[in-house]
Amino acid sequence: MLLSVHATIGAVIGEKIHYSLFAFALAFLSHFILDIIPHGDKTLIKAYRNDFKNRAMFFLIIFDVLSTIFLLGLMFYFHKLTYSPAVLWGIIGGILPDFMVAIHEITHKHFNRTHKAHDWAHEKLNWSLPLNLSLIYQIIILYLLLKY
Repeated sequence: MLLSVHATIGAVIGEKIHYSLFAFALAFLSHFILDIIPHGDKTLIKAYRNDFKNRAMFFLIIFDVLSTIFLLGLMFYFHKLTYSPAVLWGIIGGILPDFMVAIHEITHKHFNRTHKAHDWAHEKLNWSLPLNLSLIYQIIILYLLLKY
């Protein structure tokens, strides 16, 4: 899933929970639960593993990070989220697994268990959606989260 979906769900968890450690743990767990839902990134994962210098992949990563920052900024600005430690820890917990997997992919050393759990979640249902269709439903999820 997009970082913006994981980060936003983590932020909402933090907003509802109010306890930083619990928000972090639930958001971290939610990342794997959400990744069980097919979301069209199998082709992205293959592209990353085969050719990280792929320009489309690079721009998608940059777009994902910038849109996450923009979306969370809007949520704070329009008071959909309260700036609190629990919300920040929820955001961190929601996106941390992807960063841990990236570090593992680069180093082939660190965060092996997280990498295996991440792969398990992605392969659990053993089917995929086209990326463009999954982006549409992820945008719908983000819209619904903004309406909460």
